[in-house]
Amino acid sequence: MSPTKFYNRLKPMKTKTVFKYMGGVCITIMGIYIYLILFPQVLFSNKISYRNFKIYSNNKIDDKIYKIIDNSIVQLKTCEIYDSTVLQKVFFMEGSFYFTLTRAFSKERAGFHEFLVNNTMVVPKVDEKNNALIYHDGKVCNLAQTIIHETVHSLQESKLGFWRVMKIPEWKMEGYAFYIAKTDLILNNGHLSNKYVRDNIEDLIKHPSSSKHYWMDAVMTGYLLNERHLNFEQFMADDVKEDSTAKEIVDWYFNNSVTHEELISMK
Repeated sequence: MSPTKFYNRLKPMKTKTVFKYMGGVCITIMGIYIYLILFPQVLFSNKISYRNFKIYSNNKIDDKIYKIIDNSIVQLKTCEIYDSTVLQKVFFMEGSFYFTLTRAFSKERAGFHEFLVNNTMVVPKVDEKNNALIYHDGKVCNLAQTIIHETVHSLQESKLGFWRVMKIPEWKMEGYAFYIAKTDLILNNGHLSNKYVRDNIEDLIKHPSSSKHYWMDAVMTGYLLNERHLNFEQFMADDVKEDSTAKEIVDWYFNNSVTHEELISMK
């Protein structure tokens, strides 16, 4: 066989081998990426364990975190589904390779929760001494409220199970977590705050609205739990709908809180 013929027969085999090798490399890289997303502990150099929390960071964790956890648990105990046996892993992402891996979808967020593995990812710079999260643009928000919010998602999954959680509408999942984290803003003397509803009334009237956000979800949650007196299971039931709840709150607000002059000005 001439060298030319031998090369022509060998060329397709080389191409197949290269593609097979590249495919294997891609699968390996993807596997490593998924592993690091779900089990990012190896990417963080510092860890503390306290009560049912584990905190991970590449920066030194200030001792003030213990008080923040204590206060978070006090608030979490107001939640009907609180369970002290649910382990919560909290990762402070600033300066970590994990942030690099997830930057495309995480950089503007305060935090996010990874279901199935109970990971709470806190995105902005953490200032434990002042119980604060500091965004790159200088905006500051409450660290404990973020931890509470994401921990509620772990409690939801523990109560309902992973597959049922995946089917629950977002407004219930996020509204419930937001409500527990910021109950003191949403309620006034055990009832839904008129001011809180008034601040979101335009979204409720126009519902569904393009400007819909967690605040409005929390209004609906606060109404259902405190004015309708639903328990957690009743709240999560399929027959509790977003649109009808928004309309109910508008009627409730007009009937109980709005003066004649305010009503005229809103028309």
